[in-house]
Amino acid sequence: MITSEAARLEFQVKERKHKDQLKRCLSSALSADLNRLLQEELEADVSLYAGSGSIRAHRAVLLARAPDVLQGQTHKDPIIIHLPDYELSGLKDFLRRVYTADQSMCSAPIIPDVEGSVPESTLPAPDKADLHRSTESDAVVLEPASGLGADLLDLYQRGEQCDITIQVADQVFSCHRAILCARSQYFRAMLSGSWMESSRQRITLQGLGPDEMEILLQFMYGAIVDLPRRASASQVVLAADMLGLEGLKDVVEMVLTRDYCRFFPKPADGVQRTVLECLSFTHALGLQNLHMQCKRWVAEHFVKVWCERNFSLLPPELHRACLTAVTETMEGNLNMI
Repeated sequence: MITSEAARLEFQVKERKHKDQLKRCLSSALSADLNRLLQEELEADVSLYAGSGSIRAHRAVLLARAPDVLQGQTHKDPIIIHLPDYELSGLKDFLRRVYTADQSMCSAPIIPDVEGSVPESTLPAPDKADLHRSTESDAVVLEPASGLGADLLDLYQRGEQCDITIQVADQVFSCHRAILCARSQYFRAMLSGSWMESSRQRITLQGLGPDEMEILLQFMYGAIVDLPRRASASQVVLAADMLGLEGLKDVVEMVLTRDYCRFFPKPADGVQRTVLECLSFTHALGLQNLHMQCKRWVAEHFVKVWCERNFSLLPPELHRACLTAVTETMEGNLNMI
């Protein structure tokens, strides 16, 4: 019992460590994507005038992060907001925080103070809006990578002032063009380029299922760090490849590392079988980082792993790869003597 409890606690520590590392990477990527959106003014639909100049911004981001800025504006209004009492530099700094700060900013002030800074006391603690629960009966708690992701995911779930819909099979998803362009090169090319879909308010996607599309959108808005329990890892990877969402593939790798490899403990309780399954999955899906980790683990514990029936069922190329890995491991150990 002591051993079992110790193993459980060790597993939980490893899971939290992996998730924290993944959250940092996804949070940084989300902030960088939105900062680029702000700098390039792609799909900008709000004009803010202050001091001697103006800045173009995005209704969707402001709705999610600083909704008071848009107070009194309707969805169909061309949004032009004059702030004559504020300096342009202060407004730029405020918008940079809105687009990139990790903390949730739903209670941020309508505009920065005269000096252009946002008082720290107005920013909520990072963990106040950290978890979101899906409405599906079999869903898990959605964990955004940051408060920024939490705010954007709230916007998606509310469906407020969406300006484009995506039809997948018989299901329609309401979205915001700016977020799609910021987070996906596929949508960026489609909606801002010369594709015929660029001027449409509804687009149809082929080759995806509604379940995968929902996960893609949750990731694009919230940078979620887990998948619903019934999600198909292979379908999510294929969908992520289609839309150019490399970060979502990192999420799949974390889920497979947890659910199949159990963060690579010593051989016990059938973990050999599931690591071999993951070895095969990652080879087929092209998840090279996790595939290499599986191969190294198999090589390290080959005496116990190779007697598994699942090992005999691997394709010949994986048998050869595992044999090569064992040879390299042995040679490395000899060189250390």
